[in-house]
Amino acid sequence: MSGYSLSGTAPPESDLTIDGPGGMSIEVSTDGDGKWATVLDLFKSGGGQKAAEDLEVPYLGSIPFDPGIVRGGDDGVHRIVAEPDGVTAKSFVQVVDKVMDIVESGNRTAVNIR
Repeated sequence: MSGYSLSGTAPPESDLTIDGPGGMSIEVSTDGDGKWATVLDLFKSGGGQKAAEDLEVPYLGSIPFDPGIVRGGDDGVHRIVAEPDGVTAKSFVQVVDKVMDIVESGNRTAVNIR
């Protein structure tokens, strides 16, 4: 799991400072349409990748912490369908692409559980 995805709108081509938890400041810039997005790390990062390396298995990626996934399940419209160009959808696609690459390559790496 990775961070919490934040997004919003502000005047186009502007720089913003978002006040995060514990006094942390997050700098973001808007695009030409005034949209911005960033990720707030809620937990330590890199644990999944390190575990994959330790177990000698492929690291598939990370999925953002996104309450919209839960809401999508509740209302029947998954976040990936509702926002196909969003950060969460792109993260899912990257993980699925890696799984498909492994399956299609026929690489059946054994996992050694100790």
